[in-house]
Parts: sequence; C-alpha cells; structure tokens
Amino acid sequence: MAGIDEAFWDQLDARIAATIVRAPHRRRSRTPAPRARISLPPVEEEAVADRHVVSDWTGLVETISAAGAAAQQQDTRLRAQNAAYEALAGDLRRALDDVEKYKALVAKAEALAEAKSREIQALAEARIRVIQDRADARVQRAEERAQAADQRVVVVEDWLSSFEEASRGLLPGPRMPIARAS
Repeated sequence: MAGIDEAFWDQLDARIAATIVRAPHRRRSRTPAPRARISLPPVEEEAVADRHVVSDWTGLVETISAAGAAAQQQDTRLRAQNAAYEALAGDLRRALDDVEKYKALVAKAEALAEAKSREIQALAEARIRVIQDRADARVQRAEERAQAADQRVVVVEDWLSSFEEASRGLLPGPRMPIARAS
C-alpha cells in the first residue's frame, strides 16, 4: 500500500514539473511563428495560446484535486486502520487482563490444593500414628499375656511336679519316673 502511495506522489510530482516547464515555454510562443498552414490573425493565435496555458493550469488544478482526493482516501484508510488497531489493542488489553485473572485463579487453586494436600497428609500421618499406637499396645498386651501364660505354665509345671512327687509317695511298688511335660 505504501508503494502505491509513493508511486502516486512521484507521478504527481512529475506531472507538476512537466506542467510548470511547459507553461512558460508556451507563453514565449505567442509571437507568430512561421507555419506552413494558413496563419490565424494575431488575436486568434493569442486566444489559442491562452487556451493551452489555461488547459495546462487546469491540468495542474485537476492533478492537485486528484492529489487532495487521494490524500482524503488515504486519511480515511488510515483512520479506519487506526480504529481497527485501537479495537485490537483494546481486545489485547482485555485478553491480557483475563490472562492475569486466570493466572491468579490458578495460583489460588494451586495454593488451596497444596494446603489440602498438607492437611490430608497430616491427617494420614496422625491416623498412621494412632493405628501404630494401637498395634503397639496390642503387641504389648499380647507380650504381657504371653509372659503371664509362661508364668502360669511354670506354676502349672511346679504343681505337676508337686503332684508327681506326691503321687509317687502314694504308690506302692517300684517307683518309675513320670515324663515331664515341657
């Protein structure tokens, strides 16, 4: 688009330069020049020369008018482009604002998720400790029961030994040892 505009202005400059160069040259030719054709009276020749000068200036005015119209079109295009750019810039600003809002929401969600994760982990660790404590308590009770059972076994064995000795004394005849339960 810029190339077209530059070409137009270059062409306009060339037309103006050609018009300015031609106009003074034609003014000098107002004096009757020898012609092969029938000569016009001097008054008519001046009128023809004036028409050429007027037509040169008319061309210049037309060129300037065309340049003005082209400038107005370009100004209109530039204003439309500027409005479009402003609209796009506004859309971009709104999109960037939305992105910032979404980033803030994501950060908030991540913080909440991390806090919830820590909370769940703390609850899990607390439950594990409770279960471990219960298990340790059960193991302790089982060990205590096993020790109590071992002590009862020793007591029972002592009683059995006592019963055996007492029963040997009651038996007539040769005494045979009774096998002890271990």
